[in-house]
Amino acid sequence: MSNTARILLTGLLFISCTFQVFAQGGECDLTLTHSESEFNAGHFYSIPALLNECLTNKNFTKEQEVRAYLLLCQVYLIIDDPIAAEDSYLKLLKVDPEYVANEVRDPIDVVYLSKKFTATPIFTPHFRVGFNSSLYSSIYSVSTEPYGVPLRSGIRLNGQVGAGVDWNITDNISLCLEGDFASRGYKLDRTDISNGDGLSVVADQFWLDLPFYIKFSDNRDRKIRPFGYVGVAANYLISASNVYQYTDNKPGGSQLVSEGPSESVKYQRNVMNRSWLIGGGVKYKWGKDFLFADVRYMGGLSNMASSNQIYYADPTATDKGKIGNPNYYISNDITRYRYVSDLFRLDNISISFGYIHPIYNPRKIKNANTKGVSRKIRKKGGSST
Repeated sequence: MSNTARILLTGLLFISCTFQVFAQGGECDLTLTHSESEFNAGHFYSIPALLNECLTNKNFTKEQEVRAYLLLCQVYLIIDDPIAAEDSYLKLLKVDPEYVANEVRDPIDVVYLSKKFTATPIFTPHFRVGFNSSLYSSIYSVSTEPYGVPLRSGIRLNGQVGAGVDWNITDNISLCLEGDFASRGYKLDRTDISNGDGLSVVADQFWLDLPFYIKFSDNRDRKIRPFGYVGVAANYLISASNVYQYTDNKPGGSQLVSEGPSESVKYQRNVMNRSWLIGGGVKYKWGKDFLFADVRYMGGLSNMASSNQIYYADPTATDKGKIGNPNYYISNDITRYRYVSDLFRLDNISISFGYIHPIYNPRKIKNANTKGVSRKIRKKGGSST
C-alpha cells in the first residue's frame, strides 16, 4: 500500500470515529430529552432503562450526566425506591462534587434527599509562596556604652514558601497545619556610640515555621470567597547571620568606615520560638480548584536573644580574644564593632499567593439535619389538601 493510500485510510478512520462519537453524543442528548418527556407524561418505570446505556458508556457530557442522575433521583423517589434514589444522588455528586440542590431549581423531595449527603473534602491541601517583612522590637536595651544609645530599626523584604493541609470540620470551619520555610531580616542603626560614631547591622535569618490555626471560610457558591483565621505557630531558627558596618566619625567631619564579612550569630539566639498569628484573604474559584491571596501577621512571643551568650564568641570559632576567665572569649561583635544584641522579639507580616486543591469525598452523612426541609414538605402537603 502506498503512503498516499495509508494517509487517506487514516483520515477516513479518524473521520469515521469522530462522526461516531458525535452521533452517539447526539443520540444520548435525544435519549435524555425523551426521558424527561416520559417523566412529564408520568411514564416513570421506563426511564432507568432508557438512560442506562448512555450512563454506562459515559456518552453524556458532564451537564447531561447531572441532569440524568437528577432525573433518576426523582423517578426512584416517586416509585418508592429510596435506596436507588440515594445511589443516584451519590453518583451525581461524584460527577459534580459542588452540586447543591436548592428549592428554586429542584423538587423539594430531592432537596430533602440532598441533605443526607455531602461532598465536602475532609482534607484540603494548599501551597503558598510570597513576601514578608520583619518588625524588630527591643525588650531590654543592652549596650557597650555607659549611657543610652539611640537605636532605629528598619524593615527588609524577604520571601517564604510553604504548604499545608486543612481538616474540614464543617463546610465553614477548618483546622489547619502548615510547614513554611521563610527568609527574614531586619536592619538596625545605632548612633552616638563613643560620643559620635555609628553602627549599622544587617541581619539575615532562615526559619522553619509550623503554624496551627482555625479557619473560617465563606463557602457559598460564588467565584470569590473570603476567609479568615487565628492561631499559634512554633518557629525554629535554622540559621542567623549579621553584617556589621562601623562608622568612625573623626573630628573635622572625616569618616573611617569598616565593614566585615557576614558572621553567624545563631549561637547567640534561642532557636525555638513561639508566635501568635492572625490572617485572612480571598480565594478565587478556578475549575474545581482555587487560587488565593492571603495577608498574615505573626507576633513573636519569645525573646530571641540568648542572654547567656550575647557577650561571648562562638565556642567553635577560631578567631577569639581572651578576656577574664580563660574559659570565656569575648565576642568579635564587641571588640570590633562595639555591639551587643538587645533582648528582642520579631513580628512578621507576610503576603502570600497560592493554590488550593480540594480532595472531594462524596458520602452519606450519618446524622443529617433535614428538619427544616421536612417542615417545608409538610407545609406544601397541607396547602395542597
